[in-house]
Formats: sequence, C-alpha cells, structure tokens
Amino acid sequence: ETFVPVAEAFTVTASRAQGHVQAVAWMMKRLGLASLVASKPCRERDRVMAMVAARILAPHTKLATTRWWHTTALAEDFGVTDADEQDCYAAMDWLLARQDRIQKKLATRHLTEGGLVLYDLSSSYFEGSTCPLAKRGYSRDGRHGTLQVEYGLMTDDRGCPVAISVHEGNTADPTTLMPEIQ
Repeated sequence: ETFVPVAEAFTVTASRAQGHVQAVAWMMKRLGLASLVASKPCRERDRVMAMVAARILAPHTKLATTRWWHTTALAEDFGVTDADEQDCYAAMDWLLARQDRIQKKLATRHLTEGGLVLYDLSSSYFEGSTCPLAKRGYSRDGRHGTLQVEYGLMTDDRGCPVAISVHEGNTADPTTLMPEIQ
C-alpha cells in the first residue's frame, strides 16, 4: 500500500485554541449554569454563556470579546459565530430582566432555612458623567470626592454568591440591606 504524506493529504485552513474553552464549558455545565440562567435554550442564553466563558478566559470589552472569541473555539462551541457587540448588550439587558428569577434559584440551591447569610457592601469609583447611579458618597477605598456606585453581595455561609444589588453612590449602608431580606 502506498501512503500519502500527511502534509500532502491535508491542508490546515484554520487552527483555533480549544482546550481552555472546553475546560470552562465543562465546569459551567457541571455547575448547571445554563439552566440557572434560563430553563430553555435560546440565543440570548447562548450569548450570556459565551460572555461568561470569555470573561473567565480573557476579560475584554464587549467589542473585543466578540473579536477574541473567533480566535478560539468559543464562538462555534457556544453557537455565537454571528453575534456582535450590540447582541452582547442586548443579551445583558435580557439577563438583567431575569435577575430576580436567577437569584431565587440560587437562594433555593444554596441557602438553608435558618442558615447563615453574609452580606457585604462595597463601592467602586469611576470616571465619567453619564451613569445615573453615580453619586458622591462615602468612599471605602479612600477616593473622596469622586463619583461612585455601590453594590451589595449576598452569599451563603461558604461565600457562594446568591444575590447582588446595585445602589446609587450616596446610599447609606443600612438602607441597602433591607430590600435584600425577603
């Protein structure tokens, strides 16, 4: 039998990194992240899942993310080859509308009746002038006089996040907790 050398039998048309994408996709599946976000598959869920994986692997802006994921197997594996920056923003809006449902699922999954719940409020300053939540307030990181937003994170006793809330930068600490207790 005559064999053809590999270099003559095949032509490499594209080469994309896949191992790291598969590792993250496997862990997301093991955690049941897709069903937590939405019980039924849809384009928005695919885009959200792709953005989560991309954020873990190579954090970028939304525009850079949609460019980066074509250099790996991510776009094909997550079914987002045609998604652009605007699709990512639309998927984030879709996700925000589902926040309460997702947090209820997380609470059911991770909190126990009478169990310990931890809550921490933090703030982040930023430059800019168009965010309606940006206010001058108590700065936890010593950046007095700058615009900031506050965010509260609720976790179970192991530190697993179950809820997050965002507040105006001048919101008093005690007032952020009561809406979280439901």
